[in-house]
Amino acid sequence: MTNLQKAIVVFGTASLLFWIIKPKPKKSLEVGFNGVQEADPKERTKITAPTMSKKDAKANPKAGKAFKALQAYISAYNSGETQENLDKLNDELAHEMGMRVYRRRQDNKLAVKDLNDKDIIVNNG
Repeated sequence: MTNLQKAIVVFGTASLLFWIIKPKPKKSLEVGFNGVQEADPKERTKITAPTMSKKDAKANPKAGKAFKALQAYISAYNSGETQENLDKLNDELAHEMGMRVYRRRQDNKLAVKDLNDKDIIVNNG
């Protein structure tokens, strides 16, 4: 092998290694799982708040707590809170009530789940 060929192989290998190990740009947290940019909090569509009777809440206390968590999240969402603040609210709900509100990927509906990842209620609105 000539010196020119060796230099080409070394340069090519070094370039390939650099391309593989160079830091990749991080994806923006504002871009959802499907690559769609989140709307400005003031421009997003409002979510209709669900209703639950007091009788149903007494019959299933866990669902009653989940309903209050869902109402708090929807109220914050509709008032124009940023995703960062909604995440903080979710952390508080998890700490105080043991529940989180999330958007299901399969049907894009809000749902409340406990910390064991079991769905409690789903907002059909």
